[in-house]
Amino acid sequence: MSIKQSESRSGLKSKLASRNLEFEDSELEEALKKYNYFNLFNGIESILLSKTNPKTFNKVKLDDFIAIYKFDLKLSSTILELLNKVEIRLKNSIAYHFSQKYCNTIQNTMGYTNKANYLNPKNRPNSVNYPFVNFQNKRIYNNFDEFVFFKPWYLTSLINGNDYIDLNFYSDINYDSRITNSPSYKIDDNNLNFSVAVPMWVAIETLTLGEVIRLMHYLNDDILESVMKDMNITQFNNLFHRTEFLNMLDFLLCLRNNCAHGSLVFRFVTPKSKKISSTLVPFFKLTPSETGTPSSCITLFDTLKILNHFESTRPLKKIVQKIIYRNNKHFKSPDFDLNDRLLRKMGEPSLSKWKEFLF
Repeated sequence: MSIKQSESRSGLKSKLASRNLEFEDSELEEALKKYNYFNLFNGIESILLSKTNPKTFNKVKLDDFIAIYKFDLKLSSTILELLNKVEIRLKNSIAYHFSQKYCNTIQNTMGYTNKANYLNPKNRPNSVNYPFVNFQNKRIYNNFDEFVFFKPWYLTSLINGNDYIDLNFYSDINYDSRITNSPSYKIDDNNLNFSVAVPMWVAIETLTLGEVIRLMHYLNDDILESVMKDMNITQFNNLFHRTEFLNMLDFLLCLRNNCAHGSLVFRFVTPKSKKISSTLVPFFKLTPSETGTPSSCITLFDTLKILNHFESTRPLKKIVQKIIYRNNKHFKSPDFDLNDRLLRKMGEPSLSKWKEFLF
């Protein structure tokens, strides 16, 4: 491998023409202005090439690339909508159950910033065997004290960093942060406001999904159990414990980041660093490509099975069916079945399996 230099649009045109891609100059010029070259061509070409050495297309048109690219955009945006619904439900559930126990009076409004209301993973029974402590949970396990809710001047940062959190709205003369040793609002270096408190259900909206998942690692078991029930885990009480539940969310976070950052989702595979609970593999019929102990690397298809447990993935059906129909009607290369390649890249070549597990 070598570092690739930036190429001119005319150079890119010549490269694609030398590989026998069919296009009109004006259409390609417009595509190069509108779309990221890496995603449009480098990211998609593997399922459209007839030969890889040298790279050669056979009766493949620019429209074929654009169709796959637009399909991926629609698929990604719809998946992100589903993931956002999961995130909203998680935040609502956590804020409700935690507040019911620890923030149920005005004076305890900021109870979510009190470390004593959480459980440090290092203080759990048999903590040295905390799940995936040497992998994705290493930082969560080792840095309990550094969680955002516990940071010095958290309340000040929360209010100053979010314009919609109005200082006056969250002030109450009946509240005094000094009574419970809660965070106070810093007016300046010499003055503090002790009458300000922002409820957890407001503060939690500022957390990323990654921070929400980390927060759940610190919840006491009774609160997390209530959250799990809200998230549809009740029917699996004998199988799904906190380890499995939190592990499922690891993969939704990976998928969410992929969609949010504009990466091609049809190529999605979870990273090797995100290990999979041995319980989840047979339950969801996952097929990790890295089969060590623990296993890792699951495709979009497998990750959607996990998402489907929290939010129905049926909205993806029409999107997938539309690209299948389009390719059947318009793709002309005789060398391979494009739909087979596309679905295989997504993790499952059989459309009937997509219908069985996700639609």
